[in-house]
Amino acid sequence: MAQDKSYPITRTLRVDAGSTTGSILEINAEQYLSKANRRLYRQARKYRCKIDMDPDSSQVMHVYALADTWMAERALKMGYANYLENSSSERDGIKKSNLARWEDFRVLSGLNAGHSHPSVFIGPPFSPSPLTAGEFENTIVVDNLGVARNFTWARVTTPNLYSMLMEYDQAGNAQPSPDTSTSTMPYDDLMADDSQVLANALQVRGNTPPYLDTGVQGQWVKVGVLQSEKATASSGSRLSTGFFDAPCGIIAVVADTGSIIPATSVLSLTVQSGDYKGVHAPSMLDGVHSSGTQGTWKGNVWTKN
Repeated sequence: MAQDKSYPITRTLRVDAGSTTGSILEINAEQYLSKANRRLYRQARKYRCKIDMDPDSSQVMHVYALADTWMAERALKMGYANYLENSSSERDGIKKSNLARWEDFRVLSGLNAGHSHPSVFIGPPFSPSPLTAGEFENTIVVDNLGVARNFTWARVTTPNLYSMLMEYDQAGNAQPSPDTSTSTMPYDDLMADDSQVLANALQVRGNTPPYLDTGVQGQWVKVGVLQSEKATASSGSRLSTGFFDAPCGIIAVVADTGSIIPATSVLSLTVQSGDYKGVHAPSMLDGVHSSGTQGTWKGNVWTKN
């Protein structure tokens, strides 16, 4: 009888805030998993995570993740496709055996936040020990002026950064269709029942999209507020966010107003089990060919969009 695959991996890890001195902490699920399990977990995946808080904590923490939207996924695919195209000639000129073994498409979160590490326990006396080693270099491309630039989830493009959302927005701004109404009907004097008012309505009611047609709206969603009874006895407690999808494994934890993230964290990260190296993390780059073009696979046949 066939047995299910078993992945003996660490999926729950303590959050170590390190030297963070502000009120915002960034958690990168794929980095936690890579460090703890000594294998590469790629960033461009949608990790299903939850954040838990210790019941004796006196902190109030607000938890955010990147919004899991069609636009975010398309923006990431466009950035990746442009990276592959930008680096194609250099890639062709390097022997495959000389390409970096753990190279990964990595983008910046756009957060001005402290960086966290996973902790494991060494015992006795079971003191937490942060795992800080590991290379997680952000992907670069070189523009036509020879400037090296990174990709970011921030909403501002700068001389050193490409905002993936803003760049994608420029490619997809919707235009009114039709631009103007004809205001007339053919044979209007022949068809007595035809109405120019109705004809005009059929052309102008719905000719602009039911959303902001230019620009980028909020790219983060709030997944929960964690607090214990010790923090605020009057409003109850919540010690877990429950599982949520975190595109690129990026999570932001914000301490309540006026608070500082404690060096000894009161939080833990858990990634749901699944079939990607033992965790649930479907790819966000499906449909991007190694040449940089976007399309779909049908069997072994690639069809360009």
